[in-house]
Order: sequence, then structure tokens, then C-alpha cells
Amino acid sequence: MEVTLLGCGQMGRGAAHALARDPRTSGITLVDRDRDRAAGLARWLDGTGRRVRVADDLAAALPGCAAVAAAVPWSATRAAVAEAAAAGVPLASITRPPTEELADLHAAADGRVPVLLPIGLEPGLTELVATDVARRIVELTGEGPAAVEVRCGGVPHAPRPPWGYTAFFGGELANHLPVAQRAALAVAGGAVVEHPRFSGVEQVAVPGVGTLEAYHDGMVPWLAEHPALAGADCTQKTLRWPGFAAAVTGLADLGLLDERPLEVDGVSVAPKRVVEHVLAPRLRAGPDDRDLVVLDVVGRGRPDAEGRVLALRALLVDRQDPATGLPAMARTTGFTLAWATAALAEGAVAGTGWVRPHLATTPQLFTRLTADLAALGVRWSSDGGDTAPASPGAAGTGGAPR
Repeated sequence: MEVTLLGCGQMGRGAAHALARDPRTSGITLVDRDRDRAAGLARWLDGTGRRVRVADDLAAALPGCAAVAAAVPWSATRAAVAEAAAAGVPLASITRPPTEELADLHAAADGRVPVLLPIGLEPGLTELVATDVARRIVELTGEGPAAVEVRCGGVPHAPRPPWGYTAFFGGELANHLPVAQRAALAVAGGAVVEHPRFSGVEQVAVPGVGTLEAYHDGMVPWLAEHPALAGADCTQKTLRWPGFAAAVTGLADLGLLDERPLEVDGVSVAPKRVVEHVLAPRLRAGPDDRDLVVLDVVGRGRPDAEGRVLALRALLVDRQDPATGLPAMARTTGFTLAWATAALAEGAVAGTGWVRPHLATTPQLFTRLTADLAALGVRWSSDGGDTAPASPGAAGTGGAPR
């Protein structure tokens, strides 16, 4: 298959590494607004046995292309969706669309080809693993889970002051940090509900890593649309080293994360921007910093006749690869994007227009995903079949299922 990679930053680099090692790939065309960066990635891929070329723009790369992998911000992704759809080429992207543009996404894809997004680590792999855990509970018990808890995060291998947090990729956006005060979504009683971001803090024991903290953050509103999750309470939380949520909340309580401008000595400035500019250099990754990614999904069934509950856990821990230099975040995000691109190129994804990845991923496709990731050194453990007496706090205790 001939594929195109749009965006040759760290996430694109991870996708390129996976695509170049996929035996189904015959050629890769690289497109980036920085042509030198694309050329540098092409040189890095030398020796993989794949034809690699650099194109000046997406239009030049589309003829003969079976699928596009996009690892660029949303504005560029939206333009690429329309351009690829017009050429009849399916596209996968790691980027989560703004809520206000979701209704127009199908039209942007022109309803001609599947556009699979967002499909990276989070969102993407988080929803795929959550629905797989839910499906396995259905298979084992004959009914859907009562609760599914997703916890995911990228953290430094070793925490360092002041927050135990390191910005490996510049934060949420260039010169920004993940401290914005907003609502986080969850599903309770069949309805989407909101929690304050950084609330619901709990301790989570991760084998081989230590104790992390999890807080409400980031769930996509369409997660519970999957049939296996019908009626289940769903939460998704971000993982950090302990103390991060309290530090951010402390700044917010002092008004230092307010985005409304204040007049200070005749200058209009938002407190949040000042805080970010002060903190960002102190939190930026240095040459010796290494990251790791944890994806921890726990599903709990409904009490049986004896009041016992089936609990399943899927746990992924991935670390920066010293051989390739790829950070864990680039590996888990880029490798998942590469899998999705190959699935599109093979015609394995049903539907046209905007296709939600967790709804389009069959058990067979998920098995292929786990095989593709394992071949690249990304593996997770799965604990299943354990039962325990139901307890009122079982769904929110963190750690291993019990």
C-alpha cells in the first residue's frame, strides 16, 4: 500500500516508524509545512526497504495514495479532510475536533470516504481498549458492565520539582500548559454529566511505575454510544504524579489561572498567560528527561445472584525507546495512527464521512491492533475473570480490580 503522512513532528515520526516497518507498506509520501523537517524524516527512514519521498503539499501526494495519516493541528486537519475526500482517499487523524465543528465533520468528508478520527492515544486507543473490556464483560456475563473507568497519562520517568510534571511536547499548545479550567465529561445513569477538571482525585497503583494520581479530564462525549457500554457509568481521568492536581487547583483558587485580562501598570494581561510564561521554561523537558505512558482501563460487571462482581483490567505501560529515540507518547499515539491508516488502506473500516473509531473497530480489527503494537514493542497486560463481593465504593477505588 502507498500511504501519505501529513505532519512530520514527533507524533508523525512515530507513525512513520510504524508504517515503514509494516510489511503491507510499499511506499510513504511525507508532507510537512517545513520541507526540511520532512526531508530529515525521510533520511531517518533510510534502510527500511520502503520507498520514501517528500511532497510539497497534500495535493501532490494524493495520486496513487491508499490512505492519509494526519498528525497536524485541527485547522490543517480539517482542510486535509476536504482535500482527501475530494480525491476519494480515506484519512485517519490523531486530532480531536472542536465540539462546535462536530456537526459539520460528515459534510466536510463529503460522505464519500471514511474519515477516522480522533485516533491516537487519547482520544483513540483509550476508547478502543474501554470498549474491548466492555465487550469481554458481555461475553463472560451475558450483560454489559456496570462501570468502565479509563485512566491515561504521559508522565516523566522520574518526577522532578516543582510539580512532578514535564512538558515533553510544549503542553496542550505551543507555550501553553495543561492547566485550563473547564468541565470534564463522564457518563452516569445513562446521561453525560460534567465534573470540574482536576476534581475527583484518586490514587492509582501502577505495577512497575508506582502510585499516580488520577483526576477528571478529557472523555469524548460519544464514548457511551458503543452498544457494549449501554447503561454503564463511564469515567475518564488523566494520570499524573501525585500533587499535580492540587498545585493547579491552588493556582486557580488564587485567581492566577483566570483568562480575563487585568490592567497592571497600564498593561492588559490575563493572569493565566503570565503564569504559563513563568512556569513553562521550568517544566519543559531537558535532554535527560524520559517519558512513560500509562493506559489503565478497569471494567466492572453487575452483581450476580450471589452479589459478586466480575472485574477486568487492561494495563499498558510504555517507555521511551532508547534505540529509536521515540518518546512513549509518540510511540503510543503514532503507532495507533499507523494501524488506523493501514486499516483504511485495506478497506477494513466500514462507513463514510466521519467514523468514530471505537464504533468502527471490530473485535478482529482490535486483535490486529494489539498484534501491530506488540510487533513494535507496545504491549499490555490483562487481568480478567476475578470476582469479588459487590461494594458501594468498588467503582472508584483505583488500583487493581477486586
